[in-house]
Amino acid sequence: MDFLGGRARGPKKAVVTTTTTRVRAVQAQPRPNAGIPSRNSLSADIRARIARDKKHSASSRPAKRQRPAPAAEHAVERQKSPQSVQPADIRARFTYDVPRDVGDEPGYDPVPRDMRSNNSDRHISAAELVRTSQATYRNYFSDIDAPLVTLEYPADAREEYLLLTPDDPDEYDPIAELLNVVRVVATHYVPPEQQPLFGLDEIDAGPKSDLLAAARATPEDGEPILRSFSKARNRRNGALFVSTVERYNSQIRQLRDSGLLCDTITRVGKETGVPSEVWKTMQEQVYSRVVAAHVDRLKRYEAFSDNVYGEMLPPFLSEISREMSLGPESVFVDLGSGIGNLLLQVSMQTGCDAYGCEVMEAPAELAHAQVLQATARWRMWGLKGGKHIESWCADFTESDKVRAVLRDADVVLVNNYAFSPRTNDTLSLLFLDLKDGARIVSLRRFVPHDFRLTERTLSSPMAILSVEERSYSSGCVSWTAGGGKYYVHTVDRSHIRAFAGQMEDGTS
Repeated sequence: MDFLGGRARGPKKAVVTTTTTRVRAVQAQPRPNAGIPSRNSLSADIRARIARDKKHSASSRPAKRQRPAPAAEHAVERQKSPQSVQPADIRARFTYDVPRDVGDEPGYDPVPRDMRSNNSDRHISAAELVRTSQATYRNYFSDIDAPLVTLEYPADAREEYLLLTPDDPDEYDPIAELLNVVRVVATHYVPPEQQPLFGLDEIDAGPKSDLLAAARATPEDGEPILRSFSKARNRRNGALFVSTVERYNSQIRQLRDSGLLCDTITRVGKETGVPSEVWKTMQEQVYSRVVAAHVDRLKRYEAFSDNVYGEMLPPFLSEISREMSLGPESVFVDLGSGIGNLLLQVSMQTGCDAYGCEVMEAPAELAHAQVLQATARWRMWGLKGGKHIESWCADFTESDKVRAVLRDADVVLVNNYAFSPRTNDTLSLLFLDLKDGARIVSLRRFVPHDFRLTERTLSSPMAILSVEERSYSSGCVSWTAGGGKYYVHTVDRSHIRAFAGQMEDGTS
């Protein structure tokens, strides 16, 4: 399973004779989403609230129409509202790319020194992840005795992979990850004229380059690399798989040494931003190395409290980033940042500064580890995120660091779905530090429907906020499969100044 909750693409099962390699035979790891509490662990009022939101979401859907007669179809098509959301529009809401300088550079280090410890930025290799896993793995290829290979990355980095397969298909699959890395690099880093070497022949390569001609001049190397990988995996031919890894590494080294890999991803970044396939692949790698083995720790929270654990998922943040136009000059703050997934995403996806605060110790520790692992892995891919990324374990209503970053914040995200009214009231006091134009995205309103600006409420934090209700669709939050509502609050002190002026003139 990946950090998005999807099943990792692994090889199809076949009846073969293999050598069994056991790392440790204990109970299988839970799936990534297993650490998220079930709906039954929530209090009764919150479960009722989820049910109401689901009912509201279902009732807001347009009624199903009967199919018109063929002769009337075009007339009905013209009558459709231009506001209707089609599937392509829904997909567009969850994608967001920011053209920027994405290439790594000497001295780039977005993590403060006090977040680091000895050897804290060392990347965890795929082989190390399997060796230390509590899952059971076995040889996938029966014709090789030492199933260990080294894979070259776009930057001057490499990673060891054990060519083993897990007994449980939901466990981390090193072969599937290796093949995905190869495909993503070939698709987004390799220049178009060299891509036929890797099997991406649908791209117009133009005149054959010297590198391409040299590779195809050798008969055994004439088959595209991706096709050779597929053949080796499907036939369980370990010797062919290892030799294909060597072919891939050789080509990547040549392209990297010539500067073509760096030039390609830099050009793509300046035109369209970091490709979503690239940042998602990196984030899945980080999640599998830091969080997946510890999801049981995320269940340890106080039931029926403000600490009930749940996450906003990548599609939700993509929509928010797009709607708020986040970019390299923006500051994003996540209050209740959990394991830090959204901090990593927004930093790499938009290049903005990202800060998070989480009061629960277990997810806060994982967030800290994910930030360190992510920045190390970004360097392996030759990429950089925002200028600053930081995560703290603290009560955000009492943290001086939170107050400091809120003064510069452009977007504040807070998952207050399960917060008590008292916690929401305390939290709203922090918003007095926000600048005009800053926006707060939340799942519950901070401004009641019946709030009115009067002399008595003039000093209330709610007086500086205007609120807009919006809807999110399925796949945006972890605690329900359906859609729901969220709220965008904008800091605007102009109406307070106008009201105060009217009071002075005696016209209010």
